[in-house]
Amino acid sequence: MTVEFIGTGFPMGHDYAQEERNCWTSITQQIEKHFPDQLNLLISLTWFGPQFVDSAWYQLLEWNQQGRKFDNLFLVATVDPPYLNPGELQEVKNLAQALRVYHLGNFDNEYQFNFFATTIAPKFKKYTNEELLLEKLEHIFVNYNRKPKTHRVDFVKSLIDNNLIKYGTVTLGHSDNNGTIQPNADLYLSIGEKHEDYVELGNRRDVWNFGLPQDYYSLHRIDIWKTTFLYINGATEFDPVNDLFCQQDTFKPMIGLRPFVINGVQRTYRWLRLNGFKTFNHYWPHIDIENGPVHDTICELIQHLSSLESKEIISMYNDMLPELNHNKNRFFEFAQEQRFKMEHLLQ
Repeated sequence: MTVEFIGTGFPMGHDYAQEERNCWTSITQQIEKHFPDQLNLLISLTWFGPQFVDSAWYQLLEWNQQGRKFDNLFLVATVDPPYLNPGELQEVKNLAQALRVYHLGNFDNEYQFNFFATTIAPKFKKYTNEELLLEKLEHIFVNYNRKPKTHRVDFVKSLIDNNLIKYGTVTLGHSDNNGTIQPNADLYLSIGEKHEDYVELGNRRDVWNFGLPQDYYSLHRIDIWKTTFLYINGATEFDPVNDLFCQQDTFKPMIGLRPFVINGVQRTYRWLRLNGFKTFNHYWPHIDIENGPVHDTICELIQHLSSLESKEIISMYNDMLPELNHNKNRFFEFAQEQRFKMEHLLQ
């Protein structure tokens, strides 16, 4: 065996657990094939770091104390962005004493791949175009937020402060009892969904204590989706210095034939275009969505759209349809490409 592995990963029975392990196995086999005579270390960055009590971090410390050295270090981030800051990543490299370091998965480099597209594509609920087309406008936007991360809470508060929440559908989970996410003690928004509504799609019955169901594999309530124009993605990452992390929600407007904006890292728009997707900010060029203050510019967009008549928004949507259909088709192509890339990373 030329590959040592360190990793915790999602427990079996959790979402993405088997897919994550399949990814580890594939990468291990690729390393063995391409570096058969070298000492290799593969580390999964899921829940990896000194802040996690049961983290595999301490295995790395033990090996360092034993004087173990590696030729190649492979860091793979799949279901989560790296939990390590740049200094901690450098410490990992120093502890492994590796000659070469490869960053795989959720990193902005040549070894980047999107784990989520490969996982949700075969499981996502199948919709016909007729089910999705916007023919009657009742809501300007939809913004689903389950985990109350700080930037999601701040955005919802901006909607409330600017009297814009009345134009859309918004959810926001409350802080969980485990203390892992606690920026939100006084705000909770629900549309009455239950965990049982989504179990048949492959979601777990109860996930943490945010008060909202998990839904990885559908567009939530189709009656809301079909009568809504704009999807506001509550991304996982917000800080512009973070590596890109496009989770499953990034792709829902592609599958669901909707234009979108992102409450998250703004260079995601450019990344999507570079990967063959269409973005829609050229429809509102007077608003600097991709460079201005994220929450302010999205609120400005909602104010602009709310000033239009319904027939104007429907006309804009119909004009977008070729691009929207392109995105839907492109998503499933992209998922296949990412699967191939995951299985041929080192070639």
